[in-house]
Amino acid sequence: MSGIAVLYQWDGAPADRSTVERMIDVIPYRSVDGFGVWGNGPVAIGHAKLQTTPEAAAETSPFVDEASGLVLSMDGRVDNRGELAAQLNSHGHRVRTGTDAEIVLRAWQCWGTEAPARVIGDFAFALWDPSKQELFCARDPLGVKSFYYFNGPGFFLCASELHQLFQEPRVVRRPNEPAIAEMLVRLPVDREETLFEGIRRLEPAHYLKVSARGVERRRYYDLDASREITYRSDDEYSDHFLQLFKEVMRCQLRSNKGVASDLSGGLDSGSIVCVTEQLRRDGEVQLPNFETFTVRFDTGPAAEAEYVEEVLHKYPHRHTYLPPGMAPLSQLIAQVAHYLDLPDFPNSACADYTPLLGNRNDLRVRLTGLGGDEWFGSTYAAYADLLKQFRIVALWRRLRIDRNQPAGFPPFPGYAKALVWSGVLPLVPYRLKAALRPWLRRPAEPPALVVPAFAARTKLMDRLSARQLWPRCRSFAHRDLLRCYSSGWLPYALEMDARWTAGFRLEGRNPFLDRRILEFAFAIPDNQRFRPGVSKFVLRNSMRGILPERIRLRSSKADLTELHPMALTALGGERLFDRLNVVKNGWVDGVAVRRLYRSMAEAFSRRDPSYMGNVLELWNTFAVELWLNVVFLGVSDPFKHVTETSAAAL
Repeated sequence: MSGIAVLYQWDGAPADRSTVERMIDVIPYRSVDGFGVWGNGPVAIGHAKLQTTPEAAAETSPFVDEASGLVLSMDGRVDNRGELAAQLNSHGHRVRTGTDAEIVLRAWQCWGTEAPARVIGDFAFALWDPSKQELFCARDPLGVKSFYYFNGPGFFLCASELHQLFQEPRVVRRPNEPAIAEMLVRLPVDREETLFEGIRRLEPAHYLKVSARGVERRRYYDLDASREITYRSDDEYSDHFLQLFKEVMRCQLRSNKGVASDLSGGLDSGSIVCVTEQLRRDGEVQLPNFETFTVRFDTGPAAEAEYVEEVLHKYPHRHTYLPPGMAPLSQLIAQVAHYLDLPDFPNSACADYTPLLGNRNDLRVRLTGLGGDEWFGSTYAAYADLLKQFRIVALWRRLRIDRNQPAGFPPFPGYAKALVWSGVLPLVPYRLKAALRPWLRRPAEPPALVVPAFAARTKLMDRLSARQLWPRCRSFAHRDLLRCYSSGWLPYALEMDARWTAGFRLEGRNPFLDRRILEFAFAIPDNQRFRPGVSKFVLRNSMRGILPERIRLRSSKADLTELHPMALTALGGERLFDRLNVVKNGWVDGVAVRRLYRSMAEAFSRRDPSYMGNVLELWNTFAVELWLNVVFLGVSDPFKHVTETSAAAL
């Protein structure tokens, strides 16, 4: 996981090289294999180097093309390198070093703004073109690689991590209230805004052109809603997927050192590990070493050791079980102080990986199963499709199946609510719904924990209910997949995961988030993604003989949601919400948040799934409070009253 840092004085003033050097200094975990800073006139470009591919050893950082003067800093990997190199050579752009950075630079020389769409892989890069006096930046279609920027008076900054930008004194810390409001009520809706006013993330599948004329932002890639993959049998779909998945795995296993993988015992991570082992056995992939790790829960809905053992029995390899745990408050405070962002979610950092990864230098890649649920999971949107087709019996059967889903799936809202909200309302034309809304119910009100005046000031309800214009899709389930791809939470979640992984000097790779996998999932019929009572149908079908049958046919899945209330309890419970500066700021209603906590805690004590309804809002309230205190108020121990009370009680 390399890092980038760029300062461009588009007003023509000389760029301060020391600013970029400081931006690199604060991400030492990304510069294990060196760093470099290039500067000339109004531009200074830095690169923190973490070699994760065999070709990276020959890569300079930043990459400078002496003939053209082009300069590139990239955090990324090109998976269709052979195809691109052949095309570039045929167009007269000879690829000399064979590094991924050079391939991207030559692609820009050949195709200009069309270059990012031709690159398959995970990337975020900034390229300086001296002939045009222009900086060109791009981010991969899913947002696997992070990219933040600030456009100030006369200058432009961009970097891999948000906190790097504050190494420039001209970037002032100001809270961005609209983004804060979104975070308090669940997760980001907007794909560009951050918690800081003026600091933005480059939206996935977009590029920026920065010059003295201004900043131009455009989308370079989108899913093709009209593309369809049609076969005569289930086996043809599964054969196609398996061939594609193996190719993706071959690309993502390209590493100069060892590869580690999550292994939860579920279908997604299990498929990644088992296909990796098959490719190794067949000699299609050569790795210095491969190992897996699991956070082991012995009881509860997250207990999956029995399934992990099935994989280890079929494919023996080095594996480590890690005990689950909760990050102490001091660790969360340290995270916020360093990243100037919210702390990790409990379910993404529920164990201490430092003993396994902290002092090692023989691993460079971590594989995850992110994306499997999103692209191939079931969806309540199918109710509208069944109702539209007047398949009432099938709809009733589907409702009954969803009502009895095992642990690990979203709680079923009840027959009436599920039928109305997911079945009937999607069929009502938007204009009719807008016309009837004043007659059917009161105007929309903000969530209980947000102060109404704050919601009004940030136009929260408008942001949450903003209408999106979708292309014509084959079905409501098909449109739901597009909605997931276009959501605000996806790039945010990937940034949080990448941040965590980079801290261990690793590059996170996510086979199910490969663009080719997404395009396949979007083009196949809905019944290849899910069927009544069966999610990820095509994936299950393709894994016959590869994945242990007990996992391949497994209907349940792990549920880590309970880690949120457990973490809140461990950190102090209701006392966390006693003295909140987010209340003093007029953002949160203190009475309402304590009432929500008591309701959530009571439901959780009874193992009533309704506790899930507010637990994320409560965690985010705690996280925003921590961020506000550490970043803006300079309070080193914002929950001292909780620890003092705990000590007194002991």
